[in-house]
Order: sequence, then structure tokens, then C-alpha cells
Amino acid sequence: MIDWSTVGQLIAQAYRVLEDLISKLLADTLFKAKPELASQFSGPISLLVSLTALYLLMTRVTAARKTIGLLLAVGWGLLIVATVLTLLPSA
Repeated sequence: MIDWSTVGQLIAQAYRVLEDLISKLLADTLFKAKPELASQFSGPISLLVSLTALYLLMTRVTAARKTIGLLLAVGWGLLIVATVLTLLPSA
């Protein structure tokens, strides 16, 4: 029998590892000048990466994929806009 609490803990741990990895990559690359912003954006990016992977797995399974795709497109678009606005020099 499957112990769902263990499965949940493993998924949560994998998500934290993904978020830490993305935070480190952002701090070393995109947010080199402002590394404190890396932790701010690593959470949303990790969530969108996870949802994108789930979406790719579910594309042939569910009828709601257009809705999920729209939410992902909006999420990625807003994340990119927020990142660009954050990196713009302030006047």
C-alpha cells in the first residue's frame, strides 16, 4: 500500500530543492547585481516550472488543458514583466 504522507513529503522536498536550485541560478546570473531578488522570484518560477511539467504530462489526458495552458501563459508573461520591471534602473 502507498503511504501518501511519505509521497507528499518527497514531493515537497523535491520542490524545495528545485526552488533552491533556481534561486542559486538566478543569484549567479540574472540577479547578479541584486542577489536578494533571486529568492523573491525563485518561488514563482519553481511553481510555474512544476505546473509546466504537469501540463506537459497531462496534455493528452485532460480536457482542461486549454485553461491550464492559458493560466501558464499568463503566469509566465506576468513573471517576465515583473522581472524586467525589477531590473530596470530606477530614476
